Amino acid sequence: MQPTDGAEVAVTPPGFAWWRAAGASAYRLIIREEGGRTVYESEPHPDPVHLPSRALPPGTYSWDVEALDAHGRTLARRGWWRFRIPKGVPELVWEDPDKLLARVPEGHPRYVFLKDRLASVRAMLGTTRREAWQAIRRAADRALQTPPPEPPRYHTFPDKVRQRMGYTVYFREFRRFIDGAMNTLALAYLLSGEEKYGLAAKRILLEVERWGIEGPMSVLSEFGDEPGLSMARFGHRAYDWLYDLFDQSERERVREMTAGRARQVLRRLRRADYLATPAESHNGRLIAYLTEYAVVLKGEAPDAAEWLDYSLRALLTFYPHWGDADGGWAEGVSYALGYNTLYLPAIEALRATTGFDLYRKPFFNRIPRFFLYCTSPIGEQRPFGDGSDRPVSGPAGAVLMAHHGRRLKDPAYVWWAQQAGGLKEGVSDALVAVLTEDDVPPRPPSDRPQAAVFRGIGWAALHSALDRPEQDTLLLFKSSPYGSVSHSHADQNSFAILKGGRALAIPSGYYGPAYGMPHHADWTRQTKANNSILVDGEGQVVRSLRARGRIAAFRHQKALTYVAGDAAEAYGGRLTRFLRHVLFLRPGLIVMVDDLEAPRPARYQWLLHALEKMEADETAGVVVSRRGGASLTVRLVAPQGLAFSQTDRFDTPYNAGNPPEYHEERPNQWHFRAETREPAAATRILALATVRGPDEDFRVETLEHEGWWGLRLETQAGRGEAWAQLRVGAAGPAGFPEPVRSGRALMAGRWGEEILVVD
Repeated sequence: MQPTDGAEVAVTPPGFAWWRAAGASAYRLIIREEGGRTVYESEPHPDPVHLPSRALPPGTYSWDVEALDAHGRTLARRGWWRFRIPKGVPELVWEDPDKLLARVPEGHPRYVFLKDRLASVRAMLGTTRREAWQAIRRAADRALQTPPPEPPRYHTFPDKVRQRMGYTVYFREFRRFIDGAMNTLALAYLLSGEEKYGLAAKRILLEVERWGIEGPMSVLSEFGDEPGLSMARFGHRAYDWLYDLFDQSERERVREMTAGRARQVLRRLRRADYLATPAESHNGRLIAYLTEYAVVLKGEAPDAAEWLDYSLRALLTFYPHWGDADGGWAEGVSYALGYNTLYLPAIEALRATTGFDLYRKPFFNRIPRFFLYCTSPIGEQRPFGDGSDRPVSGPAGAVLMAHHGRRLKDPAYVWWAQQAGGLKEGVSDALVAVLTEDDVPPRPPSDRPQAAVFRGIGWAALHSALDRPEQDTLLLFKSSPYGSVSHSHADQNSFAILKGGRALAIPSGYYGPAYGMPHHADWTRQTKANNSILVDGEGQVVRSLRARGRIAAFRHQKALTYVAGDAAEAYGGRLTRFLRHVLFLRPGLIVMVDDLEAPRPARYQWLLHALEKMEADETAGVVVSRRGGASLTVRLVAPQGLAFSQTDRFDTPYNAGNPPEYHEERPNQWHFRAETREPAAATRILALATVRGPDEDFRVETLEHEGWWGLRLETQAGRGEAWAQLRVGAAGPAGFPEPVRSGRALMAGRWGEEILVVD
């Protein structure tokens, strides 16, 4: 529900969303100012979302919702929640969809690039859109000889597993024809006017149109929806951009396919009651496509305004389900990259044709900050969630961040895109690459904080050199209120560490061989595959909204940053307390305290995963992960002592349950456990870690004070130290404020005159 009680909103009016009430036929939203006077009351409406049609001035308000029966009588009230609108926030009010569509120009093209502005865009292909156009032309030239795809056959395969794997193989290949070839060729034709591109795109489109929109090509298909989703994303673009290449019969056929697909999409969303239950991941794509269909088929489909109305009710209120006003995407970086590329054309199409600007909504202009902080642009992995085993660099991230940097006039995002490779490797969605002019010079984020927290999704990113990726120590921490559903894993209170982009502590496992196959379901999604804690060998509840974590605290200073997560709830009763405290001293000291308690005595397993074999010395209590000259050295301490073990085997092999004809080889990864030697109801596990790059020259010393452990760091720039309390109540080392000396503090760090104490 939003806005949450006590929230400070970043737009006026905020979008309102709430849970459905049993038996309700309609809802009425009521807003009161601080003095109690009603300043807004909506007409009764059937959906549990609403955006007022006028802005509210700065101030404090309360809101409530009445659930009404079929006769308009009040069944229930949600209860008053408060929110505050600060000064200076942008306005974004509801506008009538019919009036919005009335602004859409007649004729084609009108999807993003309008017919009367096309000449000016073409004039920029040699100047401020030159790099993007050259990448698109190269991709289009490669696609010219692409034949039409073959129809799907996987739904005829003899068993469910082969159908599932056949579907996975097919849709990945189908994307090459549609997402890659047809879409790029159609855009190249639009931008250049060269018929060779348009005719090649038309050949693919007409072949797929011949198959219809039902069966395996439906977004409602029981065999999997990805082929239908590709056409749902790109079919209407091709209709608009290739419009003048169709004869009358072809145009009518493609128009009917496009309108039929739009109605199918709306049917799926209504069947799922998306406005009340938006968690299903793929529906989050479809809600944006409806806006695009409405723009493309305005005046050609009588229900276009209905599509836009339904779409905007989501986009202007709770959307996206996986993020909030902070920015961020709870399913992880991989899906953040994918989905934030998917909805951008809808925003741009609406902006270009009607002037309605969704970038005023906080999420849409803050999401690039998530990528800036929660990735390394040169990283070989992108934690967390499905797809975390893949590198960040490449066209998807570069295209997306370059677009945001140019649209939002932020040179740091353009710089990130360059660091990630720019367009050297080509384009992902060719349209996003050319949406904006290349008129914002890159500049590294040297003036920005070295750490950020995204409380809504439960992530924190701690850097040592945000503006120097090749030297940067990046510690990512996750404790998410979104649980372990969809593409998220059972990985609350887990961490990942990259040094100069090299992965030293990883979420292990692969996103494959297909979604939900045994390796993915029984290893990759599980707590045991992540850098968290097991209790008697058992992890967090998998595939549950209740397997939640939360960021319990975050404090950032120049040299020191502290973050804590609370993940006890995620264990389904196995733990009554799991607070993980992390203190980071730049450039490379990490002190971590796991404060654990279970309902009964248990053994706890502290986990660390890496791409290469680790050096484990149980006697010294030290484990070392190395990668490309970088290293992570961890000393582990617990009152009960710790037993070490390491393996390069997955409990569930990558090809488990996979028919032989679909087998693939994947490199092994390494999995380390430190297990408490004796059962205990409550304990603390300390991890004292040092992260170094290949050429980093600093000295580290392990420190011990009665009941406390720490590390001292010496560099040319100075000296610092970080400490953690192992024995509850033990008086801490000298030189720190009173909470440390009296034993009331848990952690403490200092660098020169800078001190951070956690009590």
